[in-house]
Amino acid sequence: MKTIVAYVSAHGFGHWAQMSPVLDALHRTDPDVRIVMRTALPRDVLEARSRFPFELMPGQVDVGVIQRDAVNEDIPATVKAVERFHHNWDEQVEQEAGFLRETGAGLVVSDIAPLAFAAAAHAGIPSIGLASIDWHAIYTPLFPQGHFSLEQIAAAHRACNLLLALPLGMPMPSFPRQKRIGLIARQSDTSRHELRQRLGYADDDRLALVMFGGSGMPPFRMDVLAEMTGWRFMMPALPAGDIPTNVRAMPDGSDMAELIRAADVIVCKPGYGIVSEAWR
Repeated sequence: MKTIVAYVSAHGFGHWAQMSPVLDALHRTDPDVRIVMRTALPRDVLEARSRFPFELMPGQVDVGVIQRDAVNEDIPATVKAVERFHHNWDEQVEQEAGFLRETGAGLVVSDIAPLAFAAAAHAGIPSIGLASIDWHAIYTPLFPQGHFSLEQIAAAHRACNLLLALPLGMPMPSFPRQKRIGLIARQSDTSRHELRQRLGYADDDRLALVMFGGSGMPPFRMDVLAEMTGWRFMMPALPAGDIPTNVRAMPDGSDMAELIRAADVIVCKPGYGIVSEAWR
């Protein structure tokens, strides 16, 4: 039985938006493939974007960037968290390599946890990266040159057999072997009219999605939206207090590709998943 272990960063939902269509295509091509997810993302988030069976082995696989809210990073907290995560790096790599051997992994795919590449190399398993950003490039301005965290991440990236670099991405020079690929994005097959009917909106309603990913909504005055006559607003979750009549929460288990197709405009933190699906 062919086993793929997929490592997915839990920093926001964009990494999963990139990985899930790839795993879905792999499963359609070969339904016998076994997919094991290694991530700190909750199961409901994974299931909302997956049409394939998977096994979940939860756990922290990287740090990402600590956010104060959707649009403000906490740099001091990020530095401390990265140093904590990397202080026992060799032990983590050894343990993760043991997990890969026990799982029977034949391939490791990561977006974009460096631990996956280091562990795969230690276990003698090929690894592929899939990303539009990487933590070495993002952390470099935060640490002094030669910092142990940067050195460990750079070594892990050198162990990656191939990075598949997505459009809209940043330069990722710490990966020596790269191939640029096309856009990865899901698209709804349901018509806009049908989606609007299902959501309870008329075809001529002007609908705005307000989405800021997995880091929470930034503060803003909800009451002002009531003044925008003719517009309807849909958000992942509504705060406590008085909510204008033209504002609704997204239905539980919503398919983001369908919501995007139904909308006229998106107000968002422009992560890869939202931008690519809106573009398509």
